[in-house]
Amino acid sequence: MAVPHEQSRAVGQRIAAARQRAGLSIRDLAKRIGWPRDTMVNYELGRRAITIERLQIIADTLGVPPAALLLENSQLADVLSRLSTDPSLLAHVRFFLDTLQDDMPADPFSAM
Repeated sequence: MAVPHEQSRAVGQRIAAARQRAGLSIRDLAKRIGWPRDTMVNYELGRRAITIERLQIIADTLGVPPAALLLENSQLADVLSRLSTDPSLLAHVRFFLDTLQDDMPADPFSAM
């Protein structure tokens, strides 16, 4: 389990990556949110722990679900981001997962 400072740093790195993907500088993001640039720098470097409320504001500004900024697995975060912006894709994935669950025996070894 990571120590809190490491977790803040990891979340900050994911915020920075999402900001860069959005084509924004730290100054641009801070300005859009209405915060001092130094506040964003401290969050991205993990020098300052972030509250859920502030994470939500950053995520909304960047157009990503807040959970994507918390997930260590970047592939899972990408899938979550895609699912959150495309309701039809979400419906397909839910159908696929429900179908898989329906086809699986309760005890997979009982069929042997």
